[in-house]
Amino acid sequence: MLVVVTITVIEVFIGTGRGLGVTMIILHVSKSSKYSGMENVAINIINSMPEEIKSVYLTATGSIETKLLDQDISYIAVEKVNEEAIKKAIDEVKPDIIHAYEYECSLMCTKVTDTIPIISHLYSIPKWVQKIGTKSIIYGGACKNFTKIIIPIKRVEEKAWFKDKMEGKTIVLGTPFNAVKIFEKGYLPGTEMSKEKLAAYKSDLLFVGYLTENKNPYEFVRIVAEVIKTHPDIKAIMVGGGDLGSETLELINKMGLGDHIKMVGLQHNPYVYMNQTRVLVAPSKFEGFGMAAVEAMAFGKPVVASKVGGLIENVDDDCGKICGTDKKPIDREAFVNNIVELLDNDEIYRMKSEGARRRAKELNNFDTFMEEVLKIYEDVYNTVKQN
Repeated sequence: MLVVVTITVIEVFIGTGRGLGVTMIILHVSKSSKYSGMENVAINIINSMPEEIKSVYLTATGSIETKLLDQDISYIAVEKVNEEAIKKAIDEVKPDIIHAYEYECSLMCTKVTDTIPIISHLYSIPKWVQKIGTKSIIYGGACKNFTKIIIPIKRVEEKAWFKDKMEGKTIVLGTPFNAVKIFEKGYLPGTEMSKEKLAAYKSDLLFVGYLTENKNPYEFVRIVAEVIKTHPDIKAIMVGGGDLGSETLELINKMGLGDHIKMVGLQHNPYVYMNQTRVLVAPSKFEGFGMAAVEAMAFGKPVVASKVGGLIENVDDDCGKICGTDKKPIDREAFVNNIVELLDNDEIYRMKSEGARRRAKELNNFDTFMEEVLKIYEDVYNTVKQN
């Protein structure tokens, strides 16, 4: 059961699953209204904390709420996460620590409090971070106000124009990934389905992600169109909802690919699709970590991906292929050639499939990640109490 308390424009949903005897309160702040990579990280952190730590999630009203309600997570929903909303949340929650996600939220938090320790948790490396500009100067100047800066890979700091401002504050934690849990979610449901029902999940090529500009769904459609020229019987599936849904469907129909590409929308359990595909295709223009690619590897699926963000770190020749260069991060010809090779050469496919499983095992860091986050909270909390 959920208790709903309305405070002016803010709604606070308190789940009953939290224990008593709270000794530390964490306010998690994220401006996104959708459930994506960064939000998944935040939810996993909240769910992994011991009873003594109470977490409240400040978010924009939107589809993310369904996930938060499903996970019985205490949250505050506002129309827009801005400085005013953060200040009201602080007044209501009275947190010991603020855990702010991504650059803008981190910056806003520094403007509303100078007494509560702020942890800035970065997930991505947008282009503006890598060069001098108004935003990079402002964030760089705010770094002195962060107690810690959590980053997924060292590259985030190395590529930042303000890396000298981050020095001594960054902690490289990776991104929490539970390969065993992901595999169970994709494998077990399939064992309970009839062959006829399971057939609806099968594909040769799979796209998983929000249908947004960064995920580049149009390019996936065009890649499939090229592969069909030599493999006219292939089947592709697109999992995910988003702003470009209707436009993507329009492009599919315009190119006469309705019989080859099926859009199944946002799925509660996309892992069944991952388990039943042959190759995951990730032609993203921008990626923070590339979680869908790593998740597909847990099922032994080779990944062909563009040369951007975390995909560069996670995908290699042993488990798939990076199909791009520094000058041309998305090389359609390379995508098509590598997909065709995987479809035609069983031995290469077997080797890449085994490599994908090994890579997923290497990246399986969930428990250690959560232990490190808990240690950060404890260190920050104890330091504040001692001062």
